Amino acid sequence: IPRPRNAFILFRCDFVHQRKVNPTEDEDNNISRAAGQLWNQMTLLEKQPWLRMAQKERERHALLYPNYKY
Repeated sequence: IPRPRNAFILFRCDFVHQRKVNPTEDEDNNISRAAGQLWNQMTLLEKQPWLRMAQKERERHALLYPNYKY
């Protein structure tokens, strides 16, 4: 059973999807580093969309897997 994604993982997926990285940063670890730096610079208000998505994903996960323990 996969764990629900957290807000940063959802942000990173969106970050890659929107191609907000330079062409030289195509290696996965560089993309993660760039996304992490941007995430750390963001305000709580800027992070809200991903925080809400993560909460919804946790709620869906709890409904699908009610006895799930990590």
